[in-house]
Amino acid sequence: MQSTLSLYYYESIKQQLLAWNGMNLEERRSSYEEISIQRGNFSKSVEIVPAQFGAVTGDWLIPHQQSTDGIIIHLHGGAFAVGNALTHRAIGSHLAQYSGARVILLNYSLSPEHQFPVAMREVVHTFELLKKEHSGQKVALSGDSAGANLALTASLYLRGEGKELPNAIGLICPWSDLTMSNPSHQKNAAVDPYFPNSDRLHASAKGYAGEASLKDPLVSPQFGNYDNLPPILTHIGEYEALLDDAKMVHQLATKAGVNSQLEVYPAMWHVWQHFVGLMPEATDSLQKMGTFLGSHLKSI
Repeated sequence: MQSTLSLYYYESIKQQLLAWNGMNLEERRSSYEEISIQRGNFSKSVEIVPAQFGAVTGDWLIPHQQSTDGIIIHLHGGAFAVGNALTHRAIGSHLAQYSGARVILLNYSLSPEHQFPVAMREVVHTFELLKKEHSGQKVALSGDSAGANLALTASLYLRGEGKELPNAIGLICPWSDLTMSNPSHQKNAAVDPYFPNSDRLHASAKGYAGEASLKDPLVSPQFGNYDNLPPILTHIGEYEALLDDAKMVHQLATKAGVNSQLEVYPAMWHVWQHFVGLMPEATDSLQKMGTFLGSHLKSI
């Protein structure tokens, strides 16, 4: 059952999406930034420093009280087509605060202008660049929605190439199946404010994948092999169309012997963590995610 506070924000999401229906892609991108600025729930316990990682820009979010030299690369959501370091500053800054680690919010290339595998390769390149420039320091990958997809696919790619893997993976409301074949798309249609049907997801999947198969494990990690992946923590909302995406990732990881944890938050919707500091369910999620990632970044 939703609290009065969570119900208020749940209804606000519905109004936001109604406004987006009349916007083109560029207008949606700008609106997303404006909403994030207006909400203003960025952590005051971090320093924000613009950064360049090869050809890709981003922001360093450096907590005033660091408890580890490790680094988290957080990959924003937005169906691969919208979002950036500003739209996800609330999530990223609180993740830095609660983990005690430096967080990078990466401005990976958006679709449909840039299709698979551009964004995934940028994540891989950034990870390898950090491992080279910060020798001996641990690096974790995290992401929400499409960003969680990229955290997983980059890890699968690195593993397939026999390269060093992240020390942990944090998944917030992962979009792991771009075919939208999981039953929760139908079962949760009546309560999911973002995806009352799969039309927008199908369009976004096509815009991102381009000519690649939607069943390619590097496009839809639900179809991948999870052997030897690092520890994974997944948070998902009970009301999400993507609920079964998260459950499948956890099931596949557990079957492969991966240390995988899944928490389903009652009556929560897609990436409710945007309301961190405003809503206890959002703060609780990021505190747990930050603690998990931070624990895997500490030096032995």
